[in-house]
Amino acid sequence: MFETFFGFKKEPFSQNPDPQQLYESRNWTQVRARIQFVVDHRGVGLITGEVGSGKSTAIRTILGALNANLYKLIYIHWTSGSALDLLRLVARGLDLEPAHGRADLVHQISEAIVRFNKARKQHPILALDESQLLGHESLELLPLLLNFEMDSCPYLSLLLVGQPLLRRTLSLQIHESLRQRVAVHYHLEGLSREELDGYLAHQLKAAGVKQPLFDDTARQALYQATKGIIRRVNSLSLAALRLAASRKSNVVDEAIMLDATPEALL
Repeated sequence: MFETFFGFKKEPFSQNPDPQQLYESRNWTQVRARIQFVVDHRGVGLITGEVGSGKSTAIRTILGALNANLYKLIYIHWTSGSALDLLRLVARGLDLEPAHGRADLVHQISEAIVRFNKARKQHPILALDESQLLGHESLELLPLLLNFEMDSCPYLSLLLVGQPLLRRTLSLQIHESLRQRVAVHYHLEGLSREELDGYLAHQLKAAGVKQPLFDDTARQALYQATKGIIRRVNSLSLAALRLAASRKSNVVDEAIMLDATPEALL
């Protein structure tokens, strides 16, 4: 196995890294600042990025580090379904047995949000991952969960996370009410060419290897093939390491990286 060949203590470039393996890129710093603003100011935030740019990892890690005594996190990784299904998921996230009708659900959720703030002293944060998959009806109901007109205190923070399509969807007139509530927005790009070198060294060190395993030509080829998108970088780096080990090469060079690319990046 390539782990033994290179002396890894654990597999590098995991698609589900532990917090100690996370690399503090410029993107990561900017996303964390936006999320902290949403948490502190109890507002609405929008985080977008291409597939594999690290949106979900960032959201789960940063929100997961919040004090559970102060915040009630409702994280929903949306795939498909109706507006009613979304309300039911939110209700369950608030430890409720969902009511049957839409109006009853909205009322039930609103009461629970207020109760968490006032009685439990916990501020609910609703994070909707893959929000580009939400239908128009689902997006239209979100302002209902943010409206507490009898009280100026913001009781719910909302974080919308998704692919660039989400921005285009929110630009439609029917979503003006929700769009006007967005206080911060950040779009994740890939790692820069300079950050890629740091990312590779960080991942190797976290897996127990201190010496560089990718030469200059391999790193340049890696960046050209992936544009710094984290998931693609991880996939291609792993494929190149496996190929290098099979060829008994202690270093990944450009030739190995190019040979590994068709398999790793379909």
